[in-house]
Amino acid sequence: MIKISHSTWDPQWTPTEHEIFRDFEYAAFTAQMLESELITILLAAEYAGHIQFKKKNDIESELFLSKKPLGTLIGELKRCGFDENITEILNDALDARNYLMHNFFVWNAPIYPTENGRGQMLKELQELRFRIGKVQVIFSQIREQIVEQTYGLTKTEIEKLLEEHKQRLQKGEQGT
Repeated sequence: MIKISHSTWDPQWTPTEHEIFRDFEYAAFTAQMLESELITILLAAEYAGHIQFKKKNDIESELFLSKKPLGTLIGELKRCGFDENITEILNDALDARNYLMHNFFVWNAPIYPTENGRGQMLKELQELRFRIGKVQVIFSQIREQIVEQTYGLTKTEIEKLLEEHKQRLQKGEQGT
């Protein structure tokens, strides 16, 4: 194995390097959670008859949506009739997510080697995380409302069903 200064096999990172990777991972996680919120909303919209994905059954719709990038999911929400103001805030989160995933490290490579540069990167990561996170929180709340309206399940009821399912899985039971 070739050892490099920032090897994942034997990391010897400074505290700010650890913070950068931690904050990057948290921002990426938040973006994934936003995608999950949108997929759930779209599945509920399909169930309610507001949109069709031209798939044979529910599982195919879920697989179809889970393969779509964030920008495509936003487009599907527009097809459902979501307000332009809503899609505007989603587009800001999309811009932040795309920059984070495709350009953040490349564009910041020149300043990464210095402590001061990494400090600048941390500030930028926190801003990106906030831009994505505020939208994720909004859509988490929208998802809860839509799921309750569409399926008649409250957050508490869903949590109870999930806990029962986890207990059955821990006991080795199969099925739903």
